Order: sequence, then structure tokens, then C-alpha cells
Amino acid sequence: MSSIILNDVNEAVSIALEQATAASNQTTFAVGGLMVNNSTGEVIYAIHNNVIIPLTNNMSFTFDPTAHGERQLVYWYYENKEALNLPEPSQLTVITSLDPCAMCAGALLTAGFNVGVSAIDTYAGINCAQNFEFTTLPPNLRPVAQATFGYYASGPSCPPSLTRQYVGGSDVAFKEEVLTPANLLDCGSVFNQSVDTVRTTSNSSGLEPSQMQDPANLPVTSPIIAAYQKIYSKAFTIKISDSRLPDQQILDELQETLASASNAKNAVAFIDPFGNLVLCLADTFDLSPVHAAFMNVTQAYAKTRWGLMNEYEAGDIAENPELYLTHPKYGTFVFLYAPDPYESNTTMIFGAYGSTMEGSIPNMFPTNFQFYYPPSNGCNFAELAPVVNNLPPFYTESVNISMMQVPFLVSNPTRNS
Repeated sequence: MSSIILNDVNEAVSIALEQATAASNQTTFAVGGLMVNNSTGEVIYAIHNNVIIPLTNNMSFTFDPTAHGERQLVYWYYENKEALNLPEPSQLTVITSLDPCAMCAGALLTAGFNVGVSAIDTYAGINCAQNFEFTTLPPNLRPVAQATFGYYASGPSCPPSLTRQYVGGSDVAFKEEVLTPANLLDCGSVFNQSVDTVRTTSNSSGLEPSQMQDPANLPVTSPIIAAYQKIYSKAFTIKISDSRLPDQQILDELQETLASASNAKNAVAFIDPFGNLVLCLADTFDLSPVHAAFMNVTQAYAKTRWGLMNEYEAGDIAENPELYLTHPKYGTFVFLYAPDPYESNTTMIFGAYGSTMEGSIPNMFPTNFQFYYPPSNGCNFAELAPVVNNLPPFYTESVNISMMQVPFLVSNPTRNS
């Protein structure tokens, strides 16, 4: 843990801004955050966005589309809670340079942290409307966000459009203090200078399938095959005829994966554009309440791809992963059960999907975001529609999230039981 003891909100936001600046220098989204002990003011941990990490050849490349600062802080907390004897999340505040996106907001709500926010993000931020009503969240989660999120006051010397009173929860650290104009403006401007370039880099990090080769034709000794089989032993051994039409094979794998997992409620598969089942993973809630299956799959795919690309650029492997592993937007994610419309984890999952796509998706039907069965708690899938439709504009306009039932079950209704 850090030995830094904060005295006021501007010291805290200055650290978040330093992290955001470091992220900008790394060519990733310029957002930073830190975790603070409410009772002592101690900085427990600070980190910045790591969606993009340059390869050995200095080319910017997606490392982990979910590696936003706040999401990383939540994961770090659970990885270190026991060893460091950390206080409960309700006794801590995550202070961030920018209003959290849907993924980070869902993770923070699931974990139960207090959240202190500097700049507003009117496109992807969970409080994009700036009215503190959180209509971007399901109705049952709005009062929870209002009780735990806080937006720091900014002084009258700020431009009128940025001058505000504090609004938020009573347990947010430094809630009674005022941000300096410099801190508020710099947190917003450093992000705005980075966002378009990084989104383009992330959304275009992969060849179109027509330019690629089928990884299933690689020898079993291939480092590409071996890397994914370390995560999922059947990687690239199951193939379907159309990547957008998951069949009984994929359903069987999802059911088997869930049945063999402990403390899990769902499983998710990722199929590449050649129809290869690359990954099939379940929730790992023994690690934390935010280790949902989709998070596990999208993180594992991206991090492994980045590692292989880095090895190739360093001359450590002969096969060029770019010819075999493309952007996830060209593949298909398949859930065993559609997400629960009223869980904060679902906001996290939809946000993580949006971050994985990071922009427009090929206009194809069926979509690349599918499920076999309705939510396991008995909810109707239709109840998910308003959850998606109410998300910030980035998810509804740029990514245009669209989830649908696997056509295989639509045409074989007797199996949907």
C-alpha cells in the first residue's frame, strides 16, 4: 500500500490526473484513479487505464479492452483484500478523473465502493446527463448509485457550464471540498484529447477475416494453439459451419463448463470468424463478485492475443498472430443464459462488451452477441431491452448493442427448456 496521506480533494484528484497523463503517454485512454481509505485519507492504490499497451515495436495495440482504471482497482482490491487486510468497500472511496463508464459503474456498484468523480463524460459516462438521476441504470440500481457516487463541487472561477455544487453520497471521501478549475478542466481535456484516437486504434486492431487464415489448420504444436489451450483445453478443436449460428456443440460445451465450475451462474463462449470455439469459460465468483464469465472470456482472448503479438514482434515465435487472431467484433460471443436485467453485473457486462467493440460492429445478422436461454432467475429476455436502451449514447449509438437468442434454439423450441 501507499504511504501517501491525502489532506484534501485536490491532492487526490491531482494523483488521478497524474495517472491519466501517464495513460495518455502510453497512447491509451487518459483516465486515472485511486483508492482511498475514508478514515485515514491514505492512498491504498493508484492506477491508470491500460486498454492499449504498445508492443515491442512500439505499435499501439489492444491489451485488454476492460482495463479501465476503475475496473482494475476493483479487481486489484479483491486480489489483495485478504493479504493486505483491506477495509470493506463501503469504507473506501475510488476517486477517478472521469465519470465511470457502464462497465466500471457496474463493477463499482457490485463491489459496493464509494466513488468520487472529477470530470464528466457526456458520451459514455454513467452520469452523462449530468442530472444525478442515473437513468442510464436499471431503476433498482439508481438509488444505490445516488447513495454511493459523488460529483465534487467546482468553484465559481470555473466556466459557468462546469460550476457545480457537490451532489452525491454521504460517505464519499472529501465530499465537502471544492475542485480547483485547473484540476477539473485538465481531467476533462486530457481525456478528450485521447479518446478518438484510442477508440479508432482499439476498434481497428485486427485484420478482416478475408485477409486471414484459419487457425484450426495450424499444427497442434503452434504457440497460438498452445496459448489458448492453457486457458481452455478444447480451444480450436470444436468447429461450427457458421460462426454466427451456434449449434448443439456450443450449447453442450457451455453446459459442461458451467456444470464443472463452482459458485458460477453462467458461462460464455467466444467463436472466431472461422467457426472455431476459441474459449468457453464460466463465472469465477470465488475470486470476486465481478469475475463474470464474459469478463473472463474477453480479457483472456485479448491478453493472450496481445502476448502472442508481442512475442512475434520480439522474434520469439515464427507465426504471425495477426493472420489468425482478429478483433472480437468479427467473432461471436454466446451466453448460456442471458444476463439478469436487474443485476449491477449486467451493467458491467454490457459496458465491457461495448468496450470490447469500442465502436461500430459489422452490420450482420445474426448479431455477434447471443444467448441460448433467458436469464436463469426466470426473468423474461424482453426485460433486458430497456437496460440496453437506457445506457449512455456510446453504447446505443456507436456500438449499437444488440443481443439476440441463438437461432438454433429459435428453430428448435423443444430444446429451450
